Amino acid sequence: MFIDFNRDNQVQENEASQEQVESIVNHRLGRLDGKVTSAQVHIAHVKESRGSTPEYRCSIEVRPEHLSPVVASAEGAGVDAVVRSACDKVLHAYDKVVGKQAAR
Repeated sequence: MFIDFNRDNQVQENEASQEQVESIVNHRLGRLDGKVTSAQVHIAHVKESRGSTPEYRCSIEVRPEHLSPVVASAEGAGVDAVVRSACDKVLHAYDKVVGKQAAR
């Protein structure tokens, strides 16, 4: 599965490195390998919270073969946490789409 990684200009390399994010995505979405052609991951800085921890948004779009793209996103503190949460949400959405296709 090809992973296209993007981050906005407010997210620094030390906050969200490409290797770190790709590792999480490959681990979480590993069961989709061979079923999807690509995954697009975008990390964005949402806002600075009252504390010192910034908040991020992670959007993931997977492109299953012969189906429409499946998209999910998550927001929260910590890049690792939002990437994991977005992966879990996109897996759930993928399973729902595939289940509907099988029911037809």
